[in-house]
Amino acid sequence: MKKTLLCAIVAITTFCAQAQMVRIEEPEIQSADSIKIEEKIKSTDFAEQEVFEIYRDYVLSIGPKVGASYVMAGDPDGMGDLGMSGNIGFSAGVAANLRFARPEGDPLGTERFGVQVEALYSMRTLKNDVEDLKLNCFEIPVLFQWYALPALCVEAGPTFTGVLSASPDNLKYNNTVYQTSEIKGYDVMLTIGAEYKAKNGFTAGIRYNMGNSELADNFKTKVSSLSVSIGWMFTLVK
Repeated sequence: MKKTLLCAIVAITTFCAQAQMVRIEEPEIQSADSIKIEEKIKSTDFAEQEVFEIYRDYVLSIGPKVGASYVMAGDPDGMGDLGMSGNIGFSAGVAANLRFARPEGDPLGTERFGVQVEALYSMRTLKNDVEDLKLNCFEIPVLFQWYALPALCVEAGPTFTGVLSASPDNLKYNNTVYQTSEIKGYDVMLTIGAEYKAKNGFTAGIRYNMGNSELADNFKTKVSSLSVSIGWMFTLVK
């Protein structure tokens, strides 16, 4: 009896020791609440990613540009045959371009459209029989672009312009002195043109700017120009 009891005690002790040494891994059971929380987090991350992609659906670039122009104007009304004619001018400044969507896609997709805004300084010279009239001007074109090809667009829109200064101070013709300080030349020109944009950022364009307003009350002539330009655009957002 004692031997049987002793054997039983030894067996129970051995079984308990082995039970403590063996680790039984049970599968982790997630509650319904934790599953819902994880699904909500995943859906939120996806929504944030989707919104981010939507707001990145454009290309924004900025860069310098320079150009040359041929400025045209007729004889001012009431001044007779002044012999006013065109002459070469130049311009320089900065351009910012916003192109919607991606450069490739459907033929009628939003990637076909863009907007370009520029801030330019331009020097215009008008030749005449007395003394060349030099005009220092500012130009702010706001042009809407349509891309016929991925790298080639046609553009049209208004160009806001004005005269910063003019020289000479006085222009004498037929015993009459005209003060060029009165020339302000505020105008909203109609601009049409085309521009090529290379993948590396190089741009080249041609434009015609049609003047719609007279230079001044005492200098009633409209100024138009034909210009060519080159530039280099740096992509900020893509």
